[in-house]
Amino acid sequence: MKKSLAYLSLFLSSLLTIINGINVPISATDDLNTISSINNYKDILSMDDSPLKVMILTNLVLKYARQNNQKKALKILAKAQQISLKLTDNYQQIVSLTRVAQTYGEISNRENALASLNLAKEKTKQIKDKSLQASLLLNIALEYEKLGKIETANNIYQQSQTIKAQISQPQLEFPFEQTPTKFQIGLLANVNSFRNTTATFGFDVNYEKQWEISDILLNGTAFIGYDSDRTFNKFRPTGLINSVYRHHFDKEWSFFTNALITANQEFFASQNDDDDLSILGNLLFGGGYNLWRGETPSNSVDLQLGLGGIYEYDFFDGEKRRNQLSPALGILLQSRGLKLGNAELNHILAIIPALNDLENYTITSDSNLSIPLSEKWSFTNRLFVRYRNQLIEKDNPKVQFFFSTGVQYTF
Repeated sequence: MKKSLAYLSLFLSSLLTIINGINVPISATDDLNTISSINNYKDILSMDDSPLKVMILTNLVLKYARQNNQKKALKILAKAQQISLKLTDNYQQIVSLTRVAQTYGEISNRENALASLNLAKEKTKQIKDKSLQASLLLNIALEYEKLGKIETANNIYQQSQTIKAQISQPQLEFPFEQTPTKFQIGLLANVNSFRNTTATFGFDVNYEKQWEISDILLNGTAFIGYDSDRTFNKFRPTGLINSVYRHHFDKEWSFFTNALITANQEFFASQNDDDDLSILGNLLFGGGYNLWRGETPSNSVDLQLGLGGIYEYDFFDGEKRRNQLSPALGILLQSRGLKLGNAELNHILAIIPALNDLENYTITSDSNLSIPLSEKWSFTNRLFVRYRNQLIEKDNPKVQFFFSTGVQYTF
């Protein structure tokens, strides 16, 4: 089975190489003299950077290795890797890096071989042609297997087969394909003590799930703050949750609910004071229309229109200033799973006026950018911007924002 897989991989690699105008195999067993009349290192370096140049250098490496000149071989191979990384075409970069890794393996330099393979594997994420991406991953899996990384090889092989299966299946048919639950959590803590003691403990939570005809997205941030100088409420909770649920009727139309709940967020409060209390929430129901959809149901941009209510509560200076529930109209633009290189962006823009007082309206923008650091860990940044047209305290700014950053773990 492994031999058949290897033969299939080499065939695909050769075929793809021909398509891209690099009519050379990925195997490093060719005799240098049959490839080019160039027979010295300086002449090779004078060539333009290309996969052919990398191939000639790797064959020269094997020649020096057979002569037991390991130092010279490693120097030339390091140069070949530098050239590979300078290539502008992603496919050529991956093929050349895989060849460099293979050559490192043949001269028994396992550590550098794995490092080159890791680079090649990461760069496959930039290949847009899924068929080409699957074939490149298959080649990389075989090289990991040769280096004894069986588990890694199997994982990459399964990834390659999954991509091939997706290519062979009709995309984005309705009902949609159910996907695994995505759950992320990040923790933070801060303690400071001088004349007074302050501390903050909190966490971020992101939850996402796609079913056949429905999906849900939830972003939440919660903190517990402690300040020994406060008159009361020395422990003060703070929270912000924004969630959207959609039930799809077909690929374009859906029913949605949107809920926003905040407590003690300074930019939602009528007055900025630790002893005050503020609560703001809205719940909307309505219809949505899909403006754009990407490779999966989760990659989408929807325009949504709904009705519901806004609840506002403000307590400061020992007095309740606002405690009201108002009917509201909601206009939302929800963008989910937008790819920015390796990063992913979720964004909700909402315009929500109170129907019984059109002067009382808010505009909110909630952006969550996630940058993968590894398979499980990611670097996340959340920016929440709010415009509130009607203020109780005239000195308060109408535009305020909340920003959080940190790392999250995906379960």
